[in-house]
Amino acid sequence: MNILSILLTPLRPVGRWLRNSLLGRYLRALSASARISWSILGAMVLAIFGLSAFSSSEIEVDATPEAIPVVARPAHLQSLSPEIHVFGRVENPNTTALRAATLAYVTEVNGREGQKVAAGDLLLRLDDRDARLSVRRFEAALTEAQGEYERMRAQQIAESKNAEHQRRLFELTVKKQERFQTLFSKGQISATDYDALEQQRLEMEMALNQQEMLLASHESQRASADARVIRAETDLQESMLNLERLTLTAPFDGTVIQINAAIGARIDAGQTVMSLFNADSQQVRVSLSERDANALHAAVSNGLSVLAAARVADEWVDLELLDIGAQVRSGRAGTDVLFASPLDSELALGRAVDVRITLPQQANLIEVPLQSVYADRIVYTVENDTLKSVDVERVGIREDAEGEMSLLIRADGLREGEPLVVSSLSRAGSGARVRILGADEPGTDGSDVVDTPQALVVR
Repeated sequence: MNILSILLTPLRPVGRWLRNSLLGRYLRALSASARISWSILGAMVLAIFGLSAFSSSEIEVDATPEAIPVVARPAHLQSLSPEIHVFGRVENPNTTALRAATLAYVTEVNGREGQKVAAGDLLLRLDDRDARLSVRRFEAALTEAQGEYERMRAQQIAESKNAEHQRRLFELTVKKQERFQTLFSKGQISATDYDALEQQRLEMEMALNQQEMLLASHESQRASADARVIRAETDLQESMLNLERLTLTAPFDGTVIQINAAIGARIDAGQTVMSLFNADSQQVRVSLSERDANALHAAVSNGLSVLAAARVADEWVDLELLDIGAQVRSGRAGTDVLFASPLDSELALGRAVDVRITLPQQANLIEVPLQSVYADRIVYTVENDTLKSVDVERVGIREDAEGEMSLLIRADGLREGEPLVVSSLSRAGSGARVRILGADEPGTDGSDVVDTPQALVVR
């Protein structure tokens, strides 16, 4: 008998009882795989109880949070000129689209896109054969109308002379009748002769009345003839204008921006064939927020100087303020402001440019890095090693010679020299424990570690 048998001898009655019990009979009735599953489950329960018994000690947690390292520098109140940086678009109100006056084919194109032209320069010519035929046809119609007018005038002159003669003959006939009446009353002429003279007088009177009716119609006839001549002259002038419009010339000194025609192409009436603009009216349109637009309007209303420039090829081109929009255009969130560009600037039409507007100097402003302002209205100072929020007003931005941007703020709650946090904090909030980097070193206050971008990042 080995040692294991000796140790298990006291447990044999318990084993026999377990095999004869309900649980034992149930386990014997199970399959081998089911018994293995139950065995694994029992082992897991024993392991859990064992670990619970040996893990009675508690883990101690330090309730004091670690101070967040930050970079700070003294607040410095000074007089600065706020800047507004926006994107603008180059446009030109004096942009002209040249259109074809009639259906024709292109015979000559003398311009190209981007070419500078002078007023009167030939740009494009269309086939003018049909137009020339139309001119000849209306020239003939005018000649015919003028001939008809001259013939009518000659006829009216003749009719006027005839009427004068008819009037003279009638007067003579009346005098002759008066003499014959005296002779007839003395019985010196017969009644037959007197009646013949009376008939002659009546016929002369009728002829005179008819001639005077013709004279009365002369004015209306001349008006109709004049109208026919004027109509023929108008048709001829219109045909000559259509002929001239087939030759397109530059209406002013400008630059060609688009050509929609090629030699041999068929152009419909009213189709745009070329576009150009006048460089003298070049301007830049920007859209400002309500706050920036009000600041600009206030400066202009007070007669203060406002400077503006557009960045072109890494150089700033001066702009001149033209107009501040009186209303917000439909579909736009901001107020439109127009600036004029100098005549010698090379600003392509439709180009988007960076525009810098420099407002007059304002007192008691603080210049801070972009990342030091939170929610567009809060900065943090350090008081008793904890963060303290201060409400600020954003006045504008400022760009240095290297192109680095900074914010200009006004904060009534900040005093001169008070430490201002310039770090970018992901969990900033009033009351958070902080430690100013460099403040523990002798002779430093943290203000000399913000010159490099690396110093602005929380470590």
